[in-house]
Amino acid sequence: MGKNNSKATGKKDEGILSLFYDFFRSIKLTIFLLIFLAILSIIGTIIPQNASRMEYIQRYGSNLYNLFNFFDLFDMYHSWWFSGILLLLSINLISCSIHRLPSLWNQIFREREIVLKDSLIQTLPFIAKIRSEKKAEEILTHLRKWFRKPKQLDSPSFITFYGEKGRFSRLGVYITHLSVLIILIGSLIGSIFGFRGFVNIFEGETVNQIYLREGDRDIPKPIHFSVRCDEFNILYYDLPQPEKHVKDYLSVLTIIENEREILKKTIKVNHPLHYKGLSFYQSSYGSAHQITLGFQKKGDKEKRVLKGWEGENIPLPQSNAFIRVLRYVPEIHHFGEGIQIALFKMGQEPKVFWVLKGGTKGGPKEVDGELLFTLENVTTKEYTGLQVTKDPGVWIVWVGCGLMIFGLILSFFFSHQRVWIRIPKKSGEEILLAGTANKNRIGFEKKFDQLTKSLMT
Repeated sequence: MGKNNSKATGKKDEGILSLFYDFFRSIKLTIFLLIFLAILSIIGTIIPQNASRMEYIQRYGSNLYNLFNFFDLFDMYHSWWFSGILLLLSINLISCSIHRLPSLWNQIFREREIVLKDSLIQTLPFIAKIRSEKKAEEILTHLRKWFRKPKQLDSPSFITFYGEKGRFSRLGVYITHLSVLIILIGSLIGSIFGFRGFVNIFEGETVNQIYLREGDRDIPKPIHFSVRCDEFNILYYDLPQPEKHVKDYLSVLTIIENEREILKKTIKVNHPLHYKGLSFYQSSYGSAHQITLGFQKKGDKEKRVLKGWEGENIPLPQSNAFIRVLRYVPEIHHFGEGIQIALFKMGQEPKVFWVLKGGTKGGPKEVDGELLFTLENVTTKEYTGLQVTKDPGVWIVWVGCGLMIFGLILSFFFSHQRVWIRIPKKSGEEILLAGTANKNRIGFEKKFDQLTKSLMT
């Protein structure tokens, strides 16, 4: 009784495993996953990835934002469910390959039967019976034009020649499957261990960190060496004014490590600088204003100099307050250039005011009855915007792409072709030609007809 129960349990387990195996090797599952991934790629293109929270709320509203955020649609290529789909596709490809591997192995590596039996003739798609005055040696010479090393078998009644080529082309599908798996592995490695950041560098400035965008925050990330922007240029096509069309953006970058200049390169769009696994791409450009202010409190004898960039917080000396330059205007109602400033004090609302070059009414701008500001100088500097990426899986992906090209070439441009020629030893009897090809049978049919005609002439 116990043995019967154990046998029943074993059969049940085998049935469940068989169901799982049949599911994972299903071609329908492959098609579904590929279509689903294509739809997800379209969604990932329509919905901007890794933008700020405010941008998403302005675009979609808070309700849709919460829904999309719950399903990780704003960073879906790094989501757990997207990785799960890729894993399922990988299992599907492996299962399909394993299922067909035994028969394929026999077709490629098993020794072929040369004897042309009647049972084999009935399965072959191309058959021809001809009469020829050519001797067996001449027929073999013709066959060698199509197949390098034809085999020969002698029997009491017949001489049989067998030619074969393209046997390994059957591996094309498997090589393509393997390439897809390698590409998925490379993408997964890049997704887990890689990153994409950005940095803006002014001409002549040196930086040793980049910024990773996470929602509304820009997270600084050290890169363990320094990058200096020596020069930034915009090239224009030589067209009549006032038309100006940008031809290219160029940044001259220098890598500095241990206080030594290691590498210098001019980068442009799609021509990055590579160093220690990081790639620096020309991404954007812009200009910013560096503001020089004169500042003093009433009663102070000396005027202090404050420097900062537009949009930057500038602390006031000997105070908990700070100012922020909101914007620079080169011409304000014929009064010249000026800047708009916001003053921030603890526990108070910000105060916004203007400071003109040369002062107001010939003197400095007075704020809160005690603070005096003068605009000393405004320097406009251009910066280059760089996208900085690290993708340790990129070479694995390239290997996969190369392997995929090789697999597709094998699959579409080569076929496994076989030809038999059976020559009767009795004179006057017909010579039998038979052939088959696993792909491109129209092309093989033309070749088979040419061989047949060459033996008849």
